[in-house]
Amino acid sequence: MTLTPEHPVGHASEDGRSTHDGTLTGAQGAGPVADRYAEVEPRIKAFVEFFGADARAEADAVMSSGITGPLAGVPLAVKDLYDIAGHATLNGSRASDTTPAPADCTVVRKLREAGAVIVGKTVTHEYAFGAMSPPTRNPWNLNRVPAGSSGGSGAAVSAGVVPAAMGTDTGGSIRMPAAVCGVVGFKPSYGLIGRAGITPCSPTLDHAGPLTRTVSLAAAIVDALAGVDPEDPGSRPFSPPDAVASLDRGVDGLRLGVPENFFFERSDPDIADAVHAAARELEAAGAELVPVSFPSPEECSDAVVTIAAAEAALCHRERFAERRDRFAPDVADALDLGLGLSAVDLLEALAFQSALKSATAAMFDGIDAVITPTVGTEPPALGATSMVLGGQEMSTLSGLNAFTVQANLIGAPGLAVPCGLNSNGMPVSMHIMTAPGHDALALAIGRSYEKRTGWGRLVPPLTAH
Repeated sequence: MTLTPEHPVGHASEDGRSTHDGTLTGAQGAGPVADRYAEVEPRIKAFVEFFGADARAEADAVMSSGITGPLAGVPLAVKDLYDIAGHATLNGSRASDTTPAPADCTVVRKLREAGAVIVGKTVTHEYAFGAMSPPTRNPWNLNRVPAGSSGGSGAAVSAGVVPAAMGTDTGGSIRMPAAVCGVVGFKPSYGLIGRAGITPCSPTLDHAGPLTRTVSLAAAIVDALAGVDPEDPGSRPFSPPDAVASLDRGVDGLRLGVPENFFFERSDPDIADAVHAAARELEAAGAELVPVSFPSPEECSDAVVTIAAAEAALCHRERFAERRDRFAPDVADALDLGLGLSAVDLLEALAFQSALKSATAAMFDGIDAVITPTVGTEPPALGATSMVLGGQEMSTLSGLNAFTVQANLIGAPGLAVPCGLNSNGMPVSMHIMTAPGHDALALAIGRSYEKRTGWGRLVPPLTAH
């Protein structure tokens, strides 16, 4: 299959449901969402709960409330780490309590205030500590994983059930599923979106953010959610991003760094070619492509593993001690790793993180953004425990997040945007990273590319092959 949008698997139509930009307003509007859920959920297994009648009632309330704005009536799903009042937060784990949450988390509350309609909860890899998201399947090939840990959200958006779903991202868990499911995924600057009421994995690396059909919708969600969350210790007092207002600034005059080390050389050739072509499309729109050397990218995975394992072990220490037999083997192994780390191990990782922040800040003094592949190879088959990236065999988590962990360590915005299909017809994604605090710029660059190409309008075949 050629890497051009003129030879797609399929295009979305212009009606609301198929383009995934339609709204869910009132009982009649709720029908297409519920219909699509019933049609595809048995194949993709993306949802933990689908709210059905409750969502229709919520849509009716939005319609009669007079709420306006880009999210009014838009159906959204949220990852099952997010507290929703009256529903248990199960975190993809048999070890979780089943008591319903007493209140909405900050993100759900703000989405509802903006008029969004919450239609269900999506599958997460257990406690967000993995990249497979069982039992969810990738809509582009039902024999492959949707990545993770926000795999249910990626599959739900890709398959057309909802135009947007919320995820979390500790080392790439929004952007990896977005990449391999062929949708947009945005990890904001650390602290921009409040995380109170979201089950933590690694509090100093965790981010909340959207997976969407379009960059524009991602920007609208960021604008609605940005702001200080007094109940989140990681919240930061950023200026409002005004992402929607900045979407059409274009890329004229921007300097976009294209790394000469690590990212492209470790990607499959067809993926590297597709992302280089996407960068040239931005160059044609007025940007300047600048060769750069990204600081120590190959060391970032080990640092993230150490920090995340240590913090997750602390978060789950009591539960793990009491209910170890209820944890999946891969997550139990990860928690054992965290419990076995020394203070020196953690301090070395934190020292690396600090040095990386300084080195990348210097890099961003000369460029506006970094362009790389989001994921360097195809997602693995269901049930796989390892994969090959750049000729090296590694765990599925390390293989899928090799190009995304850097943004988590420095707290930078990272945007995954569809930019092609590989030789097997699987999605390819471009990753756009800007300096911390420049969220609107990352989204504007993505929007500039999205407007010039048709990749974001492709729809998956929903078949096994």
